[in-house]
Amino acid sequence: MPVRTSLNDKRGAADYLYITAFLIIRMDRKMKKILLAASAALVLAGCGEKGDFEKAINVKISQSKLCYSLQDNDIVFNKGFPIKVNRGYRSAGYSASDEILKGLAEQGLLTVSQQVNGFSSVDVLEVTDKGQDVEFWDREKGACVGHRAVAEIKEWTEPGNGNQKVVRVSYTWKLADVPSWADKKAFSSVKGMNEPEEGMINLVKTSNGWKAL
Repeated sequence: MPVRTSLNDKRGAADYLYITAFLIIRMDRKMKKILLAASAALVLAGCGEKGDFEKAINVKISQSKLCYSLQDNDIVFNKGFPIKVNRGYRSAGYSASDEILKGLAEQGLLTVSQQVNGFSSVDVLEVTDKGQDVEFWDREKGACVGHRAVAEIKEWTEPGNGNQKVVRVSYTWKLADVPSWADKKAFSSVKGMNEPEEGMINLVKTSNGWKAL
């Protein structure tokens, strides 16, 4: 025979299902909040750590500008061009100074020629008419095309368990604060001008935060 249920039984069952569904929803929302909070904490921790690394590396690599400089940069303004520069010993490797000089010539701000001087030669630098209209020379530092700055933190090693926490960080850098007069195409051979360059550095944790070694 079919089992009859009373109205109260139906209401009780409905209430039970409602309460159960409510608890499941509440638990689900609570779990979502916990998961979201945990994820946000991890993201913030990661961003904070990367941000600290970037700051520490920039303190190290941004200290000096990339410049073509003479022993006495003010002589250019006091006595004018042409200027004879002893070429000295130059290795076959990359030289930012040499590439900046090439860029100045490529942009048409300077002409660079060689003059025999005994058993060696000197560079003869002369400002062009175009160069006369461009303020590309600093009386203290010469012709500067910017400074290095972190483009991206790539990865890092985890610090050891010793008393001194040291991490090795892989990053990329580009030139920042490139002066408005500089044509980036003319200086494309200067590393970091148009494309990011790879870099590696060791950082140590101190009481005042991370510092580059």
